[in-house]
Amino acid sequence: MNMFHVHPANPREDFMLLSPFDPDQGLSTYEWHHKERKYYFCPKCGVRCFTFGGMGEIDVVDLTELDDNNEGKREVWRAKWDGEDETRPYVSVNGTTIDYREDFDLRVLTEEKRVQYFDDRSEPEEKKMEARWDRPHYGGCY
Repeated sequence: MNMFHVHPANPREDFMLLSPFDPDQGLSTYEWHHKERKYYFCPKCGVRCFTFGGMGEIDVVDLTELDDNNEGKREVWRAKWDGEDETRPYVSVNGTTIDYREDFDLRVLTEEKRVQYFDDRSEPEEKKMEARWDRPHYGGCY
Protein backbone atom coordinates (compact mmCIF):
# COMPACT_ATOMS: atom_id res chain seq x y z
CA MET A 1 0.00 0.00 0.00
CA ASN A 2 1.22 3.47 -0.84
CA MET A 3 1.13 6.21 1.77
CA PHE A 4 2.07 9.80 1.08
CA HIS A 5 1.28 11.93 4.14
CA VAL A 6 -0.02 15.40 3.32
CA HIS A 7 -0.44 17.64 6.34
CA PRO A 8 -2.63 20.65 5.48
CA ALA A 9 -1.26 23.98 6.67
CA ASN A 10 -4.68 24.88 8.07
CA PRO A 11 -6.53 21.73 9.14
CA ARG A 12 -9.93 23.44 9.00
CA GLU A 13 -9.67 25.48 5.80
CA ASP A 14 -7.48 23.13 3.74
CA PHE A 15 -9.28 19.82 4.31
CA MET A 16 -12.96 19.08 3.69
CA LEU A 17 -14.62 15.71 3.33
CA LEU A 18 -17.38 15.84 0.74
CA SER A 19 -18.64 12.35 1.46
CA PRO A 20 -19.53 10.76 3.83
CA PHE A 21 -20.78 13.49 6.16
CA ASP A 22 -20.04 11.29 9.16
CA PRO A 23 -16.74 9.48 8.58
CA ASP A 24 -17.26 7.43 11.76
CA GLN A 25 -20.33 5.87 10.12
CA GLY A 26 -19.34 5.81 6.44
CA LEU A 27 -15.69 4.73 6.74
CA SER A 28 -13.87 2.02 8.64
CA THR A 29 -11.76 3.26 11.55
CA TYR A 30 -8.85 2.24 13.72
CA GLU A 31 -8.25 4.30 16.86
CA TRP A 32 -4.77 4.75 18.31
CA HIS A 33 -2.64 7.19 20.32
CA HIS A 34 -4.79 6.72 23.44
CA LYS A 35 -7.88 6.89 21.17
CA GLU A 36 -7.06 10.51 20.33
CA ARG A 37 -6.42 9.77 16.65
CA LYS A 38 -8.20 7.66 14.08
CA TYR A 39 -7.16 6.10 10.82
CA TYR A 40 -10.05 6.24 8.35
CA PHE A 41 -10.16 3.46 5.75
CA CYS A 42 -12.30 2.77 2.71
CA PRO A 43 -14.63 -0.06 3.82
CA LYS A 44 -14.48 -1.67 0.35
CA CYS A 45 -10.79 -1.63 -0.61
CA GLY A 46 -9.08 -1.01 2.75
CA VAL A 47 -7.01 1.99 1.65
CA ARG A 48 -6.28 4.43 4.45
CA CYS A 49 -7.67 7.78 3.29
CA PHE A 50 -6.74 10.06 6.16
CA THR A 51 -5.84 10.28 9.84
CA PHE A 52 -7.66 12.66 12.15
CA GLY A 53 -7.35 13.75 15.73
CA GLY A 54 -9.71 16.30 17.22
CA MET A 55 -13.33 17.23 16.78
CA GLY A 56 -15.12 17.31 13.43
CA GLU A 57 -18.33 18.97 12.38
CA ILE A 58 -20.68 19.34 9.44
CA ASP A 59 -20.45 22.81 7.93
CA VAL A 60 -21.85 24.60 4.88
CA VAL A 61 -19.23 25.82 2.42
CA ASP A 62 -19.63 27.88 -0.74
CA LEU A 63 -17.53 25.88 -3.20
CA THR A 64 -17.65 28.66 -5.80
CA GLU A 65 -15.27 30.60 -3.56
CA LEU A 66 -12.70 27.79 -3.75
CA ASP A 67 -12.31 27.45 -7.52
CA ASP A 68 -14.31 27.54 -10.73
CA ASN A 69 -16.79 25.09 -9.25
CA ASN A 70 -20.38 26.00 -10.03
CA GLU A 71 -21.81 23.67 -7.41
CA GLY A 72 -22.47 26.50 -4.95
CA LYS A 73 -23.12 25.87 -1.28
CA ARG A 74 -23.03 22.38 0.12
CA GLU A 75 -22.48 20.52 3.35
CA VAL A 76 -19.02 19.14 4.12
CA TRP A 77 -17.35 17.50 7.09
CA ARG A 78 -14.32 19.37 8.37
CA ALA A 79 -12.18 19.88 11.45
CA LYS A 80 -13.62 22.02 14.19
CA TRP A 81 -10.94 24.50 15.24
CA ASP A 82 -10.84 27.91 16.90
CA GLY A 83 -7.36 28.71 15.51
CA GLU A 84 -5.50 28.27 18.80
CA ASP A 85 -2.37 26.07 18.80
CA GLU A 86 -3.42 24.08 21.87
CA THR A 87 -6.67 22.99 20.18
CA ARG A 88 -5.16 22.38 16.71
CA PRO A 89 -6.59 19.18 15.19
CA TYR A 90 -4.27 16.64 13.59
CA VAL A 91 -4.96 15.95 9.91
CA SER A 92 -2.87 13.73 7.65
CA VAL A 93 -4.27 12.90 4.22
CA ASN A 94 -2.99 10.03 2.08
CA GLY A 95 -1.89 12.07 -0.94
CA THR A 96 -2.42 9.12 -3.27
CA THR A 97 -6.17 9.28 -2.50
CA ILE A 98 -6.65 12.97 -3.33
CA ASP A 99 -9.08 13.43 -6.22
CA TYR A 100 -7.48 14.46 -9.50
CA ARG A 101 -7.67 18.12 -10.47
CA GLU A 102 -5.79 19.74 -13.34
CA ASP A 103 -4.77 22.64 -11.10
CA PHE A 104 -3.33 20.39 -8.37
CA ASP A 105 -0.29 18.21 -9.03
CA LEU A 106 1.68 16.75 -6.12
CA ARG A 107 4.88 16.99 -8.21
CA VAL A 108 4.61 20.80 -8.06
CA LEU A 109 4.88 20.59 -4.27
CA THR A 110 8.17 18.74 -4.72
CA GLU A 111 9.46 21.22 -7.28
CA GLU A 112 8.62 24.09 -4.92
CA LYS A 113 10.42 22.24 -2.10
CA ARG A 114 7.27 22.16 0.02
CA VAL A 115 7.51 18.39 0.54
CA GLN A 116 10.23 16.56 2.42
CA TYR A 117 10.77 12.86 1.79
CA PHE A 118 11.77 10.44 4.54
CA ASP A 119 13.14 6.92 4.18
CA ASP A 120 10.66 4.73 6.02
CA ARG A 121 10.99 1.64 3.84
CA SER A 122 14.45 0.54 4.95
CA GLU A 123 14.63 -2.42 7.29
CA PRO A 124 15.25 -1.50 10.96
CA GLU A 125 18.79 -2.92 10.90
CA GLU A 126 19.69 -0.86 7.81
CA LYS A 127 20.86 2.72 7.97
CA LYS A 128 18.05 5.01 6.88
CA MET A 129 18.82 7.55 4.20
CA GLU A 130 18.76 11.25 5.07
CA ALA A 131 15.55 13.19 4.46
CA ARG A 132 15.56 15.02 1.14
CA TRP A 133 13.55 17.61 -0.77
CA ASP A 134 14.19 16.79 -4.44
CA ARG A 135 12.60 13.37 -4.96
CA PRO A 136 11.09 10.41 -3.13
CA HIS A 137 13.30 7.61 -1.84
CA TYR A 138 13.25 4.19 -3.52
CA GLY A 139 9.70 2.81 -3.37
CA GLY A 140 8.21 6.20 -2.52
CA CYS A 141 5.86 8.34 -4.58
CA TYR A 142 5.18 11.92 -5.57
